[in-house]
Amino acid sequence: MTTPDPDRDNESPPAETGLIDAYGRTINYLRLSLTDRCNFRCVYCMPPEGAPYMPHKELPTYEELLRLCRIMSGLGIYRFKITGGEPLCRKGAVAFIRRLKRVPGVDRVTLTSNGTLLAPYVEELADIGVSGINFSLNSLDPEHYAAVSRTRAGPGPILPVMAAAAKAGITVKINVVPLRNYNDGDLPDLTRFALENGYHLRFIELMPVGLGSTCTGVPPHEICAAIERDFGPLSAVDDVAGNGPADYFRVPGYAGSVGFISAVSNMFCPRCNRMRLTSGGFLKSCLHRDVGVELKPLLRGGASDAAIIAALRKAVGEKPQAHTFGDIAPEKSGQRFLMHGIGG
Repeated sequence: MTTPDPDRDNESPPAETGLIDAYGRTINYLRLSLTDRCNFRCVYCMPPEGAPYMPHKELPTYEELLRLCRIMSGLGIYRFKITGGEPLCRKGAVAFIRRLKRVPGVDRVTLTSNGTLLAPYVEELADIGVSGINFSLNSLDPEHYAAVSRTRAGPGPILPVMAAAAKAGITVKINVVPLRNYNDGDLPDLTRFALENGYHLRFIELMPVGLGSTCTGVPPHEICAAIERDFGPLSAVDDVAGNGPADYFRVPGYAGSVGFISAVSNMFCPRCNRMRLTSGGFLKSCLHRDVGVELKPLLRGGASDAAIIAALRKAVGEKPQAHTFGDIAPEKSGQRFLMHGIGG
């Protein structure tokens, strides 16, 4: 008799067709927030004094999350981004990722992290098969880095972790949120650092979500012009692996790339393929809207797979056609989540 592996979630849900919303978009990607806890207090994400954290018992358990991911993979969601807060602030995060990677149908698992807690886990994550890590790195200047993250930490300790991840075969992406009067003068240096190391740099346009509405971003065209002054014309490419909506460009002579995620100035909603599971178990179908479904009561209330599938289909069916950045004031958009709980 074969002994079942208790660490492998190999029970598959009933065969189902994929998840397609009312506008014909196929949903195949979930951003999964493990925790709202973070060791940073980034100006666009958290108040300087921090925010009340959700009690641990209110977080979906790893078993509940694995069951949900198993159901989702049966519906065609095969790409998962593990995020937070800082996901590694939750004990057992790496073990969870290992189990998630074993769920039938799960193809690609990536991680978003500020990198400060990552060093002990790089080799294990590579062994698990994590294909990419997105590092949040808003400046190479220690003072500017500390000002954005509101910590005493500097970027220095994170750089060798990036190098170790790349050496282990993990794709390294750098996420930068350009902010006026914080890091707007540092963007060419970040670009050079990424390109010279073969990393993929993504400039994420500031979105009026949560505390993001209290900061001022830098327009993508201004960033592009600054980069081209130093490096010459950028050439658009589509050969950079990823789950999301970044538009990527190459600089001749460099292996890395420069990407722009411009949700406000270049709406990419027509090609949106994602849902977000907040740290509290709310399935959020649009970053800027509170449309979705509470899944935790179903997971804890004895709901069948069929009932959960029905809830997922309902959430996908109600996914808005587009966000409303610039049209509705943030305080009137119905948002009840801060970014550290949504998971970006």
